[in-house]
Amino acid sequence: MKAEIIAVGTEILTGQIVNTNAQFLSEKFAELGIDVYFQTAVGDNEERLLSILDLARRSDMIVLCGGLGPTDDDLTKQTLAKFLNRSLVFDDQARDKLNRFFAARPAVLRTSNNERQAQIVEGAIPLQNRTGLAVGALLEIEDETYIVLPGPPSELKPMVQEQLLPLIDQDHQQLYSRVLRFFGIGESQLVTILDDFIKKQTDPTIAPYAKTGEVTLRLSTKSQSQA
Repeated sequence: MKAEIIAVGTEILTGQIVNTNAQFLSEKFAELGIDVYFQTAVGDNEERLLSILDLARRSDMIVLCGGLGPTDDDLTKQTLAKFLNRSLVFDDQARDKLNRFFAARPAVLRTSNNERQAQIVEGAIPLQNRTGLAVGALLEIEDETYIVLPGPPSELKPMVQEQLLPLIDQDHQQLYSRVLRFFGIGESQLVTILDDFIKKQTDPTIAPYAKTGEVTLRLSTKSQSQA
């Protein structure tokens, strides 16, 4: 399965925050044997997000992170619904949580735009948000799977661990890796020695990395078991 991660948020492009979600998701998907082929960051702009979604049809799994909040620039779910020509509907469990949250606060704090945090694209499986208000979702359409996740890592990580991974961890081979460390030899010399292995690699794969004072080789294989 080929996956693509799309981080939505102008603050990523301006350097205000670091996109740690992509690293976290790539690591978790690798453990399930899901290959992440592309990572993209796009601003809070409907037209540009639509263009990225159109391009992302090259992948089997499209994961969108961020843009699920109550403000006008939080437009991920609305744009995905428009792209798929589907409606947004309320998830009862997420709306109940929203009601409980605002019941303990002054009524003036609850505005109409807060309601969108409890919406999902029609036909999607809701992913409940234990640490926040914005519900996530998983939607399967023919050969494509769309996943919508909140942007804050404190909300995304528990949702992925508790809600998403149990849904997608089905009959996938896992990725196992071993790292070999070499000292006293440069990367160019090492890959020259291993040229025949690297050019003909299939499974396991060989990936060299140069670091300060050492060169590493990551050997990776996909299998049903570590043995």
